[in-house]
Amino acid sequence: MDSRTRIIERIRQSIGSDHAGEDLEAAFKTLCETQADTPAQPALSHVETVSRFISEAQRNGAVVTELENLEQVQHWLEREADSQSVPPTLSLSPQIAASQSDWGSLTLSDDTPQPVQSWGLVRAHSAMAETGTIMSLSRDCPSRLLFLVERLIVLIDKRDIVRFQEDAWERLHDGQPLPRTVNLVTGPSRTADIEQQIQIGAHGPRRTDYLIVESLPQ
Repeated sequence: MDSRTRIIERIRQSIGSDHAGEDLEAAFKTLCETQADTPAQPALSHVETVSRFISEAQRNGAVVTELENLEQVQHWLEREADSQSVPPTLSLSPQIAASQSDWGSLTLSDDTPQPVQSWGLVRAHSAMAETGTIMSLSRDCPSRLLFLVERLIVLIDKRDIVRFQEDAWERLHDGQPLPRTVNLVTGPSRTADIEQQIQIGAHGPRRTDYLIVESLPQ
C-alpha cells in the first residue's frame, strides 16, 4: 500500500465511511474537476464591494476605520499613539515616505522594527472584497515591514477596493512591470499549529488596522 492509498484509507476510517477506496478516489477526482471551474462571481456595485470588504476584513480580525483624506489619517495616528502608555515607533514604507507628508509628533524610525511597540504604515495596491485581503507589492513596501512590526496599519484608497482576487491580478498586470514579490495579508498573523488553539501574532503583526480613505494622492 503506497502512501497516497494509506492517506485515503485513513480518511475513510476517520469518517466512518463504508465506501470502498475506489469510491473515494472517484469522489476526489470529481471534486478536483468541480473546483477547477471558474467560481461564481456575482455582480456587485462599488458600494456593495466596499461593504463586503469591510465585513470580511472584520471577520478575519482586522480593525477597519473609514476616513476622508490623508490629513485625517495623520490625526488618527497621533491619537492612537497618544493613547499608548509607551510611545510607538512608526516605520513608513518607501512609497509613503516618498510622499514627504507631515507626521506631526509621531516618532519615525528607519531601523529594523522591534517586537514591541513597533508600527508599520503601508499602502495597499489593491483590496479584495471576497476575502478581506490586501495586496502589497515589493516595489512599494519591503516584505519585512509587513511581517516584523507589532501593529500593521494599511492605507486603502477606496477606489482600490475590488470584488475578487482575479480583479486585483488584472490591475497588477495593467501595463506595469511585475514586482519581485506580491504579499497578500488577511488580518493579523495567526496560527493553530499548537494544540489547535488560535494564537494571534505568532508570525507577524498582533494587530492589523485597515484605514479606508475616500481619496489618497496618486
